Amino acid sequence: MSALATAPGVVRKSTRIFVTQEDVSILLGCGKSKAYDIVRDVNEQAKKKGNHPFPAGKANKYLFSDIFDIPMDEVDKVINGE
Repeated sequence: MSALATAPGVVRKSTRIFVTQEDVSILLGCGKSKAYDIVRDVNEQAKKKGNHPFPAGKANKYLFSDIFDIPMDEVDKVINGE
């Protein structure tokens, strides 16, 4: 870890704000095609709520976490490869 990562005032490592098909597959234990369907569905939910959907193959991790009731810590672990 660099000195910047442990500097005073640094809360935590930056992480991305979306999940991919691979992340969804790991988190839900489903296959690749089902994970793509789920990403598409999460983006549809975003549209219904008036939010902008992510590009194809990506979905908002906060909305995904909320829909599937998965703690954000677990989602971030998968995203960060832990």
